[in-house]
This record gives sequence, structure tokens and C-alpha cells, in this order.
Amino acid sequence: MRSEQAGRPGKKPATTPVLEADQERVGATVRTIRELRGFTPQQFATAIGISRPHLVKIELGQKKLTNVLLAKAAGELGVAQIAIMRPLPSEDGTR
Repeated sequence: MRSEQAGRPGKKPATTPVLEADQERVGATVRTIRELRGFTPQQFATAIGISRPHLVKIELGQKKLTNVLLAKAAGELGVAQIAIMRPLPSEDGTR
């Protein structure tokens, strides 16, 4: 019998819940909430287990926010994950 994991050597990569077009918006949301909570970039990066340059790239939309980092960020910021991920409705009521 073949294992379902056959042909998949190594560890499965972290999945990313963010579409490329949304990376910038999600990063800006993380930065805004982080600033509102009083975290410096260094403090927040340390709290979620990444380097400050990595955090800066996420906040600028240059790196994707993985599911693991989303969970850690939401926990540290005291918000639901959806608060970081959900786009704000536009002025005309659409998304």
C-alpha cells in the first residue's frame, strides 16, 4: 500500500491565507493595530517569533502572512484573525 505522504519529502510548507493582491492591505492592517496597541516593530516581531526586518516586509506587503504568523499576531494584538484579514467595505458598500 502507498502512503498518502509518499512523494512528499520533508516538512509541508506553511500555507498563506493572503492573496498577493491583499498582502499590502493586510500588512497595513497589522501595522495599524500594532501601533494602536503600543508595540514597536522590534517588540512585536520578538513577541511573534520573527525578525524585525521580516515584520517590516509583512507590513509593507512584500512578504505574505502565513496562517501560523496570523494566529500569533492576532493573539498578541488581542484581536480576532478575521479583523486582520477582512477587507473594509468600500464607500459604495461593496468589498
